[in-house]
Amino acid sequence: MTGKALAATLGMAFLFGTSFVASKVGLSGFSPTQLVFLRFAVASLLFAAVWPWTKRARLTPAQAKSVLLLALLEPGAYFFLESYGLQRTQASTASVLIATIPVLVLVFEAVFLHVKVALADAALVLASLFGVGVLLTAGGLDKALGGTLVGNLLILGAALAAAVYTLVARTLMASVDAFTVTRWQAFFAAGFYLPFALGACYRGCDLPTKWEPWVAVVYLGVACSFLAYFLLNYALSKARASLVAAFSNLIPVVATAWAVVILGETLHVQQLAGAALTVGAVTVLTLRHRGSAPPPAG
Repeated sequence: MTGKALAATLGMAFLFGTSFVASKVGLSGFSPTQLVFLRFAVASLLFAAVWPWTKRARLTPAQAKSVLLLALLEPGAYFFLESYGLQRTQASTASVLIATIPVLVLVFEAVFLHVKVALADAALVLASLFGVGVLLTAGGLDKALGGTLVGNLLILGAALAAAVYTLVARTLMASVDAFTVTRWQAFFAAGFYLPFALGACYRGCDLPTKWEPWVAVVYLGVACSFLAYFLLNYALSKARASLVAAFSNLIPVVATAWAVVILGETLHVQQLAGAALTVGAVTVLTLRHRGSAPPPAG
């Protein structure tokens, strides 16, 4: 992993980690579908604003289909499954299930991209997953691991969608630059969620009068839908999919830290231990791959 790729993955994990607090603020004034549409609409406007000063790569029909598939997977299927899953299971359970994304990517990478997986890499990915579990079960195992079977299956479906997204994006980056992919992904995502946002307005569209939800929408659009997804796609163009996916387990660590700082939540010793284990595992995994060339994209 090169220095730029490492910086991109760290930036991606940090920005996505902050999105949980921002989304909580945004949902105080908007429905889930409205929030997702608005954040990608903001990102689309930003991409359109910088269009004259950026590379205008044309997509072939096959590449356009792949970008559309990316948008359907994430935010499309991912946010739908996660939102409905969270209504039927506990947030901590969902977080642990979402943390299986690097494990799924590791398996898919070996099966579909024919990438050899070292035993040490697999052990480190599992260690990062265990660290997330330790972090998120600080309130008690019985409270953390609960929810309905349907809710948990929906969350696992979201994790599956994110894992497939990672592999499709990794393959697409072999022929298209990350900025172009992220730009069209934002356009497609905004178009995909527009009918659902309008449907939410039809059922009752009282726009928030407080400024906080609007600021949250702008932040999510600029920092997460615009910048974080670009950093994710850029990292996937420079490093193997499973290595980039492993950094997603840093997201709960960042989210916990921001919840303590912004929301005033209490930090437990067990949370610190879990965070340390996750960060340590990802750090060792990164050091194992510093300077190594990424495998073929498929």
